[in-house]
Amino acid sequence: MVDFYQLDAFTETPFKGNPAAICMMPTNLPESLYLDISSEMNLSETAFMEKLDPGFYHLRWFTPVREVPLCGHATLAAAHLLFKHIGIPEKRIRFQTQAGTLYAENTSDGVLMDFPANPPHRVEPQIQVLEVLGVDEWVDVQYSPGNEKLMIHLDLYETLRNVSPDFNALKDAENPLGWRATMITAPGFNHYDFTSRHFAPLMGVNEDPVTGSNHTVLTPYWSKLLGKKRMHAYQASKRGGSLTVEDHGDRVHLMGKSVLVMDGKLALK
Repeated sequence: MVDFYQLDAFTETPFKGNPAAICMMPTNLPESLYLDISSEMNLSETAFMEKLDPGFYHLRWFTPVREVPLCGHATLAAAHLLFKHIGIPEKRIRFQTQAGTLYAENTSDGVLMDFPANPPHRVEPQIQVLEVLGVDEWVDVQYSPGNEKLMIHLDLYETLRNVSPDFNALKDAENPLGWRATMITAPGFNHYDFTSRHFAPLMGVNEDPVTGSNHTVLTPYWSKLLGKKRMHAYQASKRGGSLTVEDHGDRVHLMGKSVLVMDGKLALK
């Protein structure tokens, strides 16, 4: 039996933001076991966390169909769990991950995560993807090799909200750059500086509610466009979620809140 928790990340309201399951268990077991658990949880990501030393944890993330190299919302949820519910004494912790060492800090405004930046570069428009998304006009098309994400900049928030993909066609679209997911982004509204949505049928997740890892791409992109280091971002999924981001050159700070909605025991036998 192992402890597991479910938290909604990038929100303070239960059943909003992005749900993540956190399983407190060894991280060197067969990959098939993690996939079985993730499929059972049926969330966009399930995280497996193991304590290595005080303030130092090994963290892995799985969708229902494969392991992913970086997941922001499940990292936020794991840090919130440690700080607010398990009650560790450390104010700053390290996670050993496939993406390198990630840092999380407990602040009065939420958890601040320190991630490597994954800036994108301009590429040729991917016509088949644009057609599948129903996008006739766009501002820019860029790709982040560090995060394997295709990014399409649209003109207006309203345009972004109205995109309705054919997910089967998106999954089958030509993929010459090898992206894992497609994100769309647009200017913000009210106090938000920019908005986004995230589609990942290749990863078994048609639309992710709030995607922290995307903001390692979006933060340097919008920081350059807007001439701002600190920005407020909103991901316009059905559940919706928000975060504060800061551009620090080769690093990105992501700050958000989480709420615990479930805890229990996971029977492995």
